[in-house]
Amino acid sequence: MKKILLYGIFLTGVCLPLAFAAPTLKIESPAKKITTDRPTTLKIQLEWPQAEGPYEINSREPKLENLILEGQNQSQETGRAVRHTVTYEFRPIKKGAAKVYPFEVSYRRSETDPWVPLFIPEQNMQVVSGFPLKALGTVLGILGALSLSGLAAFNVWKGAGIRKAAKNIPPPDPRQRLYAKAEEAIATFASPDAKEKLTYWSNQLRSVIVAYYDIPSKTATNAEVLSFLKSQGIPAGEWQEISRLFEQLTEMQFSRQDIPSYDLDQTQKTLLQYVKGKIIIGNSNL
Repeated sequence: MKKILLYGIFLTGVCLPLAFAAPTLKIESPAKKITTDRPTTLKIQLEWPQAEGPYEINSREPKLENLILEGQNQSQETGRAVRHTVTYEFRPIKKGAAKVYPFEVSYRRSETDPWVPLFIPEQNMQVVSGFPLKALGTVLGILGALSLSGLAAFNVWKGAGIRKAAKNIPPPDPRQRLYAKAEEAIATFASPDAKEKLTYWSNQLRSVIVAYYDIPSKTATNAEVLSFLKSQGIPAGEWQEISRLFEQLTEMQFSRQDIPSYDLDQTQKTLLQYVKGKIIIGNSNL
């Protein structure tokens, strides 16, 4: 009887922690009072020991009141613990009450595991008027106009140097034009066939990734792209984001069920957000 009791205590102390291992959730809420002229952020952090291995994180776009979602980004830091951060950036529309309605961020260990939701409670804010920048701008404009006459001669002398310096500015990176065209293509491509849209979007996404990371083969498959990036040792968060995008597109392309228009719209928004990020930050060396 004692042996059975000891065995039960052992299972409770060892097996249960394994069964209930899960990321811990931390929420960095927006300020309770925000101004009309400045954006605000909501940060959600999921943290777990590195020994638990990777988790796949899925974040949805929340429903908003008196706010516009301007950006949704994900990043990941790896050390003794893994910290995955989802950042939402909102811009107020007008003075008054503003709200982020409750929503969920989900995680899972692998494709065969079910998604586990984490509840994000409602976030309430009060939008107030910002600093009167327009009035300040008018005053500064008048002062600036009065000083122009005194600076005219100096500007003529300085103009020659500026024109010379402008000639030495390197030409714009042609890849930025590729990113812009891919963004426009994803935003405007029209087809009644959802699978055709997904295939087209996937090709545009792959062309951006190939250009951004200087992947040698311009006709690389998704699997070859991921393999190359892994061999180059890019940050784990970037690799996981690209892998998640490819996986999401592939699952939807080969699904035997009709794809809801909401899911299609969310996928388009996610792809546009990724491509816009490349236009903003430009190219980096691996």
